[in-house]
Amino acid sequence: MISVIIPTFNRGYTLSQVLDSFYRQKFIKEMIIVDDGGSDDTSAVVDEFSRKYPPIKTIYLKNEKRKGAPYSRRRGLLVASCEYVLFGDDDDFLEENYTEVCLEKLKNLPADIVSGRHFFRKQGESVASAIARFQRGENDGQPFDFRFFYINMDARLQGDIELPFTHSIFLARRDLLLSYDIDTFYRKGNGFREESDVQANIYIHGGKIIMTNDTHSVHMHLSEVKSGGQRVGKFSYLFWNLYYTSYFFRKYYEPIMERQGGNGCYLKAIIIYSIYNIMYRYPFLGRILFVLRKKIFLVNYKKT
Repeated sequence: MISVIIPTFNRGYTLSQVLDSFYRQKFIKEMIIVDDGGSDDTSAVVDEFSRKYPPIKTIYLKNEKRKGAPYSRRRGLLVASCEYVLFGDDDDFLEENYTEVCLEKLKNLPADIVSGRHFFRKQGESVASAIARFQRGENDGQPFDFRFFYINMDARLQGDIELPFTHSIFLARRDLLLSYDIDTFYRKGNGFREESDVQANIYIHGGKIIMTNDTHSVHMHLSEVKSGGQRVGKFSYLFWNLYYTSYFFRKYYEPIMERQGGNGCYLKAIIIYSIYNIMYRYPFLGRILFVLRKKIFLVNYKKT
């Protein structure tokens, strides 16, 4: 019923820790691991889990050279044979009921895309203790910031909330994802916002995207993940963050704001976003923010 697709690059050491939590989910018929031209032991790790869970069909695909996560997601999607697809990450654990909860809500709400909550575990925490600590969240901010198009992962909330897009571990119908395709533009650097693109595209065309507090995915502590897009220098991280956000805002900012019942200029949004991010990385530029500071629009989020 569900095909799982996980893109990965030189992270056999994290896959070996998280894959059990994917294979043990309900309704999983197919596990597709797409190795993005890596050079580590990923193939051996996948082979080990294939033998460990023989009832589930395991497919290992390897790109001849590195082509980025969106290309790998798209390649996995084209190969998948199940009605539903769950996109996963190679450094996240799933709560035991993740697919069960997401599939039930996808069918019964109904929705087009469903995810659980997503947060980072603390150093030394087990997955179960991390979920017990997190419960409904840890701060009182709004779940979605419409100034910066950020999900507040730690916001306190109960039940389900409708968003313009959710995080990267989500469930959807395969035919829906194929009809909107996956934009491979985000193939270089850290690929920031690559998982949000197809979701935002579905949303601006009337799709319903739900994040629920009834199940969780738990990201490894950063000390456990020694490679990847987050493990780059300050300047490189800032560059790719602004580069991909500018592209993403140009495509989706104004249509999303229009659907929210508001309005906004994507150029203004990019300028504000850039200033705040430069400020965060380079605090000495604070006077620029003060000079350019304007009234920033805020939009109330919608609850289901």
